Amino acid sequence: MYAAYPVYIPSRHYAKQYDEIELWRESYKINKECRDYINANAGFAYHDKKLPEFIQNLTETYGLERAIFVMARFIIAADWDKRYDRDVRERAEQVDFQDMKEAGANIKSTTEDITCELYSNVHPCILNSIFRSLMKMEQKQVNLPGEEHPHDNGLDEGVEP
Repeated sequence: MYAAYPVYIPSRHYAKQYDEIELWRESYKINKECRDYINANAGFAYHDKKLPEFIQNLTETYGLERAIFVMARFIIAADWDKRYDRDVRERAEQVDFQDMKEAGANIKSTTEDITCELYSNVHPCILNSIFRSLMKMEQKQVNLPGEEHPHDNGLDEGVEP
């Protein structure tokens, strides 16, 4: 449904300045819908042992990029919470939240961190598990030419595809 709609990364301030505010608004609206979907369904999926189906629905509906984007904000917001694995936290911190950076740097007094609305009421251990699965999906997609795949044993060297 929204999987093909790209995540708008620049800040709201940037979007206003460069007449892209409608792109920002649409992306932010979808981000909040993604947040709501996660908040409403992740706990039930975990308890019903249906996390793989939940994650499949999440990524088919909102796209892998948006799912990672929204969930990364959950994790970054809970910087005090040690229930997130270190690699999960490190990956979440790689996501670029321009609104958060600008608000923290006080670039413009009119710029606030609107991304703080992307919060979750789902238990951190469940979010950690979901984010870890998204990271695995991302890793499978990122298999770029010339880059070693983590499970590459080198047996195919010299073999034409």
